[in-house]
Amino acid sequence: MSRRPLWIWPNLLSLDAPLVALAWFWIFKQVWLVRYHQPSLPLFLALAVWCIYVADRLMDSRGLRKEGGSVPLRHRFHRQFRMPMKLALLAGCIGVVLLTFSQSRGLLGYGWPVLLPVVAYFVVSYQNAGQGVSWFKNILAGLAFAYGTTVGVHFRRELPVLDLAMSPEVIVFAGLCMINMVAIDHWESPEGGREDAEGEERREAEKGVLLLLLLALVGTCYWLAIRASDYTLQTHKAFYLSVMVGAGCLAFLVLLRHLFSERALRVLVDVAMLVPLPFFYWLMVDYGIIEFGEIGWTPEQQAPEITVEG
Repeated sequence: MSRRPLWIWPNLLSLDAPLVALAWFWIFKQVWLVRYHQPSLPLFLALAVWCIYVADRLMDSRGLRKEGGSVPLRHRFHRQFRMPMKLALLAGCIGVVLLTFSQSRGLLGYGWPVLLPVVAYFVVSYQNAGQGVSWFKNILAGLAFAYGTTVGVHFRRELPVLDLAMSPEVIVFAGLCMINMVAIDHWESPEGGREDAEGEERREAEKGVLLLLLLALVGTCYWLAIRASDYTLQTHKAFYLSVMVGAGCLAFLVLLRHLFSERALRVLVDVAMLVPLPFFYWLMVDYGIIEFGEIGWTPEQQAPEITVEG
């Protein structure tokens, strides 16, 4: 077995998804001006996301026999180290249960609907195993990741859960997550690696669909950013511009896919989800909401509103 590069290990160990979740957890906390949450909530979120991803990869690696070809490296890794990963998953699940007791009862009652897309995802994933790209599965995954990342922050806004479901910030973030997952599925599908004319035609069609989705997302975020400039806080405008940056990074990978290996693409799609974090931070400093070096606004600070003249 060839030596695995150091940069691939966060993906192999399923550490990439928790990092993305924590990054956007912090972003949403700033956007919604949330002053307080349970200190253990970020750890609870990261560990829950990690357990879900490990369980998904263990399920995807069931029955794998071949060590090469079109089988993603992370699935081969989970097949090779199936028992250690199962034990790690068991320990992680115990940790999630223990951390559950440190969360407020109100949050647990508020956040249980997030379990619905998670359960639906695993049901669809089990039924569609080995059947190629499933758009419905990726839509469920995007919704589960977006709402799971934000529910703990939104609970502190003391708004009904329906407000979370209809939040434009969460919806565009879910769209970004969904496109990210669709791209991964397409790039790793056996049909996507074919070198014949049919494979090339399929790749061009996939590129067109992904770029169209990204263009729609960018257009929506641009419109929402303009509206945010008219009536709401600078934090919302910074958020929509940051989502546009993430979509732009994904579009870059879609257009220049041929320049990267499959392993590199799998890592770079997660990097594309992290790039908005420093961009959002820079906008927050530029807008005067926080000072450079601070990790977020404090209760003593008030995010300046944009006033409309006339």
